[in-house]
Amino acid sequence: MELNVAFSCPCGAFVDQNLHVDADESLGDTEEFYASVQCDGCGKDFEAKIRRKFGETSVAIAGAVSLTFDVLAEDADDELRWVIQSSEQLDTYRDVVRDAYRLLRAPVADDLKVSLCNMIYAQVVTAVEAYLSGTFIRTVVNSNALIRRLVMTDPALANRPLVLKDIFSQHEGLQLTVAKYLHDLIFHELKKVKPMYASVLDIDFGDIGWLFRAVLIRHDCVHRNGVSKEGVPTGVDEAAVVELIKNCSSLVASIDEQVQFSVQEAG
Repeated sequence: MELNVAFSCPCGAFVDQNLHVDADESLGDTEEFYASVQCDGCGKDFEAKIRRKFGETSVAIAGAVSLTFDVLAEDADDELRWVIQSSEQLDTYRDVVRDAYRLLRAPVADDLKVSLCNMIYAQVVTAVEAYLSGTFIRTVVNSNALIRRLVMTDPALANRPLVLKDIFSQHEGLQLTVAKYLHDLIFHELKKVKPMYASVLDIDFGDIGWLFRAVLIRHDCVHRNGVSKEGVPTGVDEAAVVELIKNCSSLVASIDEQVQFSVQEAG
């Protein structure tokens, strides 16, 4: 993780430095790191204490005056750690839906309405994809029984080579290994998400042809402002957005209820 810290030293000099800290492989609630910062004015060494909890970063430097900091770059695994630890997937989806309705009710010039609907439509599709991916990853990797079921039903994961001397280190990082595999495999891939929910969590989505079509429409909304590659408008308007939200919310509610049952059944 790359950080920029800036503060005033008691000597009067201003300190502005970039720091790099290596993330711990631990998946605990809280991670702490330490780095050294030196004042160019008086040569004093300061110890920076960097603390992360559920993806939120804080920095403390004893003796620093008016300390500010910016996270310049997160570690590649930070997002997955958040997915594994967080239970906010449903709340995040609901926040997107709430904002979508607010935007639809906002006063907008007629010539901007189509562009607004295209953006909202794309955001809702992305939100439901993120919910499906994040919920599956969090549910599976936090259950040894479900990880085992995943391995037993996924040939690509089951047949991964394992060197005997690496057994212990890979076991310790098993959650992150499985989360990486799932994230790379299923995010934005509904055709893979549906059978994996069925085989591992015993959850049937039913007919989601409407969602597959919405994904294709989302592509046109994002890349051609609601026009297909043949030049035909996709017809995304306020009514289409509202219908999409209703269908997505019904699917999410059903899945969230079934996920709780699947976890209890898996033990």
